[in-house]
Amino acid sequence: MSRAAAAAAWAPRTGIAVLAAAILIGPLWAPEGFSWIRHTTSEQAGQGQAGAWIIRTGFAAYGLGVLVAAGSDRHGRPPVRAALAMFGLGLLAAALWSNAPVAPGLPADPREDWLHSVASGVVGTAFALACAARIAGSIGDRLAWAGLLVAVAVPLLMAALPEIRGLMQRAMFGFSVVLVLDAFPGAQNRSSSRRM
Repeated sequence: MSRAAAAAAWAPRTGIAVLAAAILIGPLWAPEGFSWIRHTTSEQAGQGQAGAWIIRTGFAAYGLGVLVAAGSDRHGRPPVRAALAMFGLGLLAAALWSNAPVAPGLPADPREDWLHSVASGVVGTAFALACAARIAGSIGDRLAWAGLLVAVAVPLLMAALPEIRGLMQRAMFGFSVVLVLDAFPGAQNRSSSRRM
């Protein structure tokens, strides 16, 4: 296995492991009243909140892992790799700029909150574009069709069902993990027919 292929395999898995740990242990340091079911990961990483660095580290690790893999993979289709690189950059930006805090009494920087919203929008758009690019390459790519459905339906459901939007957003992150692991050679065993 070449050095580039090895990076495309280990980088996303490492980022995913760090993100998963952050999602699971971060709430232990979250402010009082934080709900894993109701509040999103962005709200877990809110400005000035105790433990916010944990999920921000997860965003950065996942974003960097995907970015390294997209830059190292020479077997995948360029439009898919470009969309996944944009996904990784969006995650890095979401780690850099935080959501307004959910904890009462903490100061909030509205500009940083806006920048975080833009970064989150880039992440969602890039995920949808990666799915669309896969579909353009193979109309029968069921995983990509499911991802496109998730990218459209989950944000709408989060708006309609705010009491469980945190749970839905974490499920959407979980689906992104499946797509990323499927995207890069060596990240998991897969048939050549599913290669991008």
